[in-house]
Amino acid sequence: MTYQHSEEGTDAGGSDSYYITTAIDYPNGAPHIGHALEKVAADVVARYHRLRGHDTFFSMGIDENSLHVLRTANERGVEPHEWINTLDETFRRAWKALDISYDYWIRTTEERHQRASQEMFRRALSKGDIYKDNYSGWYCPNCNTFYATEELIGGRCPNHPSLSPEWLHEDNYFFALSKYGERLLAHIEANPDFIVPASRKAEVVGLLKQGLRDFSVSRLVRPGVEGWGIPVPEDPKHVIYVWFDALTNYLTAVGFPDDEQKFANYWPADAHVIGKDITRFHCLYWPAMLLSADLPLPKQIPVHGFLSVENQKISKTLGNVIDPVKLVEKIGVDAVRYYLARNLFFASDGDFSRAGLARFYNDELGNDLGNLLNRVVSMIKRYRKGEVPAPGPQGTREDELQVMAISTRERAAEAIENWEIGNALSITWNFVRRVNQYIEHSEPWKLAKQPDAEQQLNTVLYTAAEATRILAILLAPYIPTSSNRMYEQLGLPAIQAGAWETQTAWGSIPMTEVSPSALLFPRLDPEVTATL
Repeated sequence: MTYQHSEEGTDAGGSDSYYITTAIDYPNGAPHIGHALEKVAADVVARYHRLRGHDTFFSMGIDENSLHVLRTANERGVEPHEWINTLDETFRRAWKALDISYDYWIRTTEERHQRASQEMFRRALSKGDIYKDNYSGWYCPNCNTFYATEELIGGRCPNHPSLSPEWLHEDNYFFALSKYGERLLAHIEANPDFIVPASRKAEVVGLLKQGLRDFSVSRLVRPGVEGWGIPVPEDPKHVIYVWFDALTNYLTAVGFPDDEQKFANYWPADAHVIGKDITRFHCLYWPAMLLSADLPLPKQIPVHGFLSVENQKISKTLGNVIDPVKLVEKIGVDAVRYYLARNLFFASDGDFSRAGLARFYNDELGNDLGNLLNRVVSMIKRYRKGEVPAPGPQGTREDELQVMAISTRERAAEAIENWEIGNALSITWNFVRRVNQYIEHSEPWKLAKQPDAEQQLNTVLYTAAEATRILAILLAPYIPTSSNRMYEQLGLPAIQAGAWETQTAWGSIPMTEVSPSALLFPRLDPEVTATL
């Protein structure tokens, strides 16, 4: 995939750099499996780019300056900073359990983020894009969003049906979003991959064509109430609206405004991975803020759908919230990552099913992949005393498998770069199944009984091992721990950055001796399945 750049987003980061972010989460409760979907998706792409040898930077974090966070802490009788420190640990623990390989973890209470947010505010102010006016309207503290009366559904927030937004009437600073409507529309039209998938882009274009309204970028600090948030420069009676400061986190993470060299290397971001409920902020507010600050726009905003559980919306009331940490403890990290990625399609919502997780674990991870590795290393151990043989003459089956290895690598890469993550994994899994079929058709257990078939057996054993080795690299973005275990059993060191480029060609690195070990994915005990 190539990116087209208009005059709105010209200065590119380093040619071999790749900067990816996820949305930062409100620390008003522990993360659940719905949060995990986005993080795993972004991690798959970050790991893929590291395997391609790109200088990859992956940023995540928490959004602490929301009034909702303050209110949640107060409702629980906990000092706000103590509350967010506890939740910060909870979020980090969840992402560590899921093996999320972020390079930087941002907290928006950091002093350096305050400097970045205030710098963005000053730039917009100096541009004449921020002015003071009176705000009267509806405000939902849960999603920190302003709504017109006609946007409410039965008088309630469209994203939080159980909540009635508050009516606010106060002096605020406003950002002149309406000034940027034509430029934003021109940028989207000139850069067809700026917002993906196409259905999300169409929604944003629809909002643009309806006309943009200026939005409030400050909250008045009320007497007797803690001024939670980043102070407006030179006006401490106001704090910066949480979305204005939250979006700036993407700049803070790569050095803005202090580290010019780092910022030049990684900005503009290659991808902001977000959920469909926050497209307005990322696809309208954020690009306009960047234009106002004379900064390049991000190259792409991939928007994913929501995740339900057993076809029901994730809700504490329904009692269907799944803790990813507990799930990993029961079934293993790579199984959870695999299931989320296998069923991830950005153009639609997804559903998490416990029965589906168990089925994919046993049928695909266990039967297809785990058994493949076990058969390969066991046969080499049995028939060649553990030494990977040099291949003998190659036939049609081997030729076809090599061709498929090349096409799988290319097609999977294209799918990942188009944010078709589930499809990329499906393409790779077809190769897993094809290698199993190759072994079945070649029947090495019969060849081992034929004295005149030694060279043919060598070819089959080597071919199966080499195909399995390549699969380990192609699967490394999704199941990194298991991929390294595959390499280990094939007698190889851990998979390194750049391996997609340097080690996925057939015969690109030598294998000498296998090292059989425990099954990758032993079949799930029915008792475990019942408690997922």
